[in-house]
Amino acid sequence: MSKNWNIERRTFLRGAAGALVPLPFLNLMENSAKAATADLAGDSAPPLRFVTLFKPNGVHPPSWNIEGGKENDFRMSPLMAPFAKHKDDLLILDNMGDFGFSSHSNSTRRFLAGHHANKKSASVDQMIADKIKGDTAHRSLELTTEGLFTNQIDCSYISYNEKGDRIPRESDPQLVFDRLFRNPMRDPNRREEVASLLDRVRDDAIALQRKAGREDQETLEEYFTTVRETEQRLEKMTPVSGPNGVDFSSLKRPEGSGNLNEQVEAMLDVMAMALWTDSTRCISYMLGNSNSRMIFDFLGIKKQHHYLSHFFRNFSRENIDSLLKISLWHMEKFDYLLNKLKAYKDHNGSLLDHSIVLFGSGMGHSDNHTAQRIPIVLAGQGGGLLKTGRYLRYSKNQELGRLHLTLLNKFGIDSNSFANSTTPLPGLDGGEFDEFQERPFESWVKFGLGKLTVQGRLRMSDNLDEAKVFYIDVKGKESVRIEVSFKDFHGFNLAYHVGTPITLSGNTSERNGRVVLTKVTELKSLFGNSKPGKANG
Repeated sequence: MSKNWNIERRTFLRGAAGALVPLPFLNLMENSAKAATADLAGDSAPPLRFVTLFKPNGVHPPSWNIEGGKENDFRMSPLMAPFAKHKDDLLILDNMGDFGFSSHSNSTRRFLAGHHANKKSASVDQMIADKIKGDTAHRSLELTTEGLFTNQIDCSYISYNEKGDRIPRESDPQLVFDRLFRNPMRDPNRREEVASLLDRVRDDAIALQRKAGREDQETLEEYFTTVRETEQRLEKMTPVSGPNGVDFSSLKRPEGSGNLNEQVEAMLDVMAMALWTDSTRCISYMLGNSNSRMIFDFLGIKKQHHYLSHFFRNFSRENIDSLLKISLWHMEKFDYLLNKLKAYKDHNGSLLDHSIVLFGSGMGHSDNHTAQRIPIVLAGQGGGLLKTGRYLRYSKNQELGRLHLTLLNKFGIDSNSFANSTTPLPGLDGGEFDEFQERPFESWVKFGLGKLTVQGRLRMSDNLDEAKVFYIDVKGKESVRIEVSFKDFHGFNLAYHVGTPITLSGNTSERNGRVVLTKVTELKSLFGNSKPGKANG
């Protein structure tokens, strides 16, 4: 074989019935890649990809938050355990979000649009898609696991076009696979009549393998195996006809389908393959609506996710355990995606090396809907755009719009503002940032007749048997225990102030021989906003 024989990057295997199979990057494409229009990082650089994975219904903060960690010296939290092995590939951001309460629909708008009021411009994923689409067959993919929540339609979308309008999502991995890898004119209902995709392009594939070197042959074999396994997996999920010829696919799927895990992993498989074949470079995927009503019965859980997320007002040990199981499942799907992206070779690295993956939610505390300490993780180095393996806890709350503005700039989009943010978020590339430092303060407690005033740092109990209990630590004294009604919890926004020093006054009672604050009468923040406000609920 001539060493000078090359093929174009945008090469497809062709077969009968209009079958087209896009290919991953091969050494045979090297010269054409170098001659192609320059990508962001240089003439011979691999394309950059952007992926977002949205987690619904916030988190249980004590299980998610990292406390006491520094940029290069931190221990990942219990909820991060499923993807802890990827620590060197991660950039964990803390103190993201800037005010008090947030509605579910506002949290979805905030996740990729930067601010709940940004309703007349494209979301960040769509702006990036326009920049990096190149000559891909699909400018972007917008995916989900759940149907529309018609009572609050905005809860079902995270991607918006240039007018700020919602972009429809797709939820069936079979149909997404068909659109990507099969003739789009073919009727997906006739799937059983279609022979294996690889069989239909076999001749073209054999000819290509004969021309390829050993490394390319190995890449092709891995790719063909992946296509075949994915196709077989999807075929197993195909609904079959029941008695009297009833098409099961026409029936309404009951809530809590046991196929949810299989559906999500199949979609993640298809996503990774779409990126690997350069069929698209931008994908957004919702693991659930922002107030997801899904029931995770395959995890042994019988209650809706949204109900469980309100763990303060619906507290029981069983409920909090169920909520954490669901959150861990979300983390496992993030891990699954990262494993897939790291497994695929791409130029001189992996697919993850040349991608930026944004994982997170649009709210922090799942019960009180705080827009503060929102869980946000970036994965992948984006071809050197990010310096990973670090934990960035900013000294002050940061609006998500600053992160989005930075991402736009990183992807080569010249923008001076996004949403209501005009300055990029520093530190993502290893540069300086204003890191959180504990400010000194005095702690004390004063008792009166049935009343108490205490100053110190507010914290949630890390004992899951008392997940609705708060404490204020006082140096040299027993911590003050706080057990209040939902009205006080919500009205004084205790969740927002967790981790910060406050002065708290209230009424007390004795419980099990201990004085407990049971009614809040006043709350003042030592260094922040005592009344952070809300964004329309």
